[in-house]
Amino acid sequence: MKRNLDIMGSKVYDIAIIGGGITGACVAWDASLRGLTVALVDKGDFSSGTSFATSKLIHGGLRYLKTMEVGLVRESLHERRIMEIIAPHLVYPLPFVFPAYGWGMRGLPAITSAMVLYDTLAYDKKWLNDDDKKIPGHKKLSTEATLDLEPGIDSKDMKGSVIYYDCQMYSPERLVLEFILGADEYGVDVANYAKVEEFIKGDDTIEGIHVRDLLSNKEYDIKAKVTINAAGPWGDYILGLLHGKTRWSLVRSKGIHIITRSITKSHGVVLQTRSGRHFFAIPWRGYSLIGTTDVVYKGDPDDCRVTESDITEFINEIDQVYPSAKLTRDDVLYAYAGLRPIVEKDTSVEVDVYDVSRKYEIYDHEKDDGIKGLITAAGGKYTTSRNLAKKLVELAYEKLNKDMRPCITHTTPLYGGEIGRYASFVERAKKRKIPGISDATIETLCRNYGSRYLDVLAIAGKNKKNKELICERYPDIMAEVIYAVRTEMAMKLSDVIFRRTGVGTLGSPGDNIIEKVADVMAKELNWDKNRKNMEIDHVLDNFVPLKI
Repeated sequence: MKRNLDIMGSKVYDIAIIGGGITGACVAWDASLRGLTVALVDKGDFSSGTSFATSKLIHGGLRYLKTMEVGLVRESLHERRIMEIIAPHLVYPLPFVFPAYGWGMRGLPAITSAMVLYDTLAYDKKWLNDDDKKIPGHKKLSTEATLDLEPGIDSKDMKGSVIYYDCQMYSPERLVLEFILGADEYGVDVANYAKVEEFIKGDDTIEGIHVRDLLSNKEYDIKAKVTINAAGPWGDYILGLLHGKTRWSLVRSKGIHIITRSITKSHGVVLQTRSGRHFFAIPWRGYSLIGTTDVVYKGDPDDCRVTESDITEFINEIDQVYPSAKLTRDDVLYAYAGLRPIVEKDTSVEVDVYDVSRKYEIYDHEKDDGIKGLITAAGGKYTTSRNLAKKLVELAYEKLNKDMRPCITHTTPLYGGEIGRYASFVERAKKRKIPGISDATIETLCRNYGSRYLDVLAIAGKNKKNKELICERYPDIMAEVIYAVRTEMAMKLSDVIFRRTGVGTLGSPGDNIIEKVADVMAKELNWDKNRKNMEIDHVLDNFVPLKI
């Protein structure tokens, strides 16, 4: 995958996509498989915004049953199965324990009733060739059996629990990247660090986008017959470029996650406050990923950060509903914040965004504003992103006045997804017994790259240093850094630390490790000493003010 804005500025595309998060990536993948010509740009790196700051779940949205959004839950459960099929190395089932308290909405009868409906809506959950991916139905447990499984759960007033399954993503950032890498293979032109500064306007038609290359400061016109605004929490800012303002506005919900020492055994645990808000404690690479909060955010989306007060308040909330954790600030290895875009006419959501719908919206600006050639996507989530993209591409087809090719993203494996049964794939990979490469590294490569892991091993085989671990805490190897630069459009040190490898997943790997990665990238990208130090400082800033 090569970044070339000069070429992008010389073409006229069917579709230009603004935003390289999960929505934009899925649109690029769908459109490319149907033979449309596509350009995609993002002002940051791919999956560096909302798509980075998630709970790492592909799920049906059990809590949406509370607001009777049955259609959204059914769509999500259907798409959950499809994600297991097309990305078998990155999406896998995870069991959750949902403890019940009292006899009201937090009680066992209410939770069991919800689970019966949840399983009914997921009637196709076992329609998979890989037995390991088939999701069983829910199961009721007594209080004693619950505590045997997860002894840390608060037993006071507990009436039992329910075990159910959803899916976890090994690396959300790499899932987004694989949609984009696959699109690139089918001819899509992509560029990160390319900021949209204006629309190219005809009389009443958007004819493309004017972008600034943030790495070279050059400017380009990227012309397209249809432009799709998939900028997530920045969507209304993009629309503000039309006339300096827009009547279309977003409510933004800020959510934080923290990674701590492990507070559960092998299950995710649903934690429920007395007010009815849910969040999760999820096993994550030997630690616990806990989240998310849900509060209205007002301000520039670029300024969204985790604050010390965010962390302190969340720890207090966790310790109230999961007192055995006894978390303190020193237990937090890493924390991150993200914004979820919510489109609502009801002004009350500016007070409480927890119960607001997570349905996505598609805006055809020709119908709404008399502006041709522009579509905006708002809302949504990882789980339903493929289906949202399908609808966006079909609307684009209407505007292009072309014969519509069928969508095949529900059956086409992603870049790296052509592996068959995942467990057998890993077993075969380990049998290769490559000198200097551990089984743990092989498994990590299989998770991160799927069938493309051999491409990384090819780089590893060219130099003994390429087989070295990036950090003793992780099984990732130096060959991945080189692969990220040469194949995956990693342009900055932060791209590799946070989104191409797992070495920034649990907080800072250490200054020496960050510099080690920077040295390799500097050689690949011809950075001078000043540029290398600037990249290092930027990565270190991402871990401040958090204690490591």
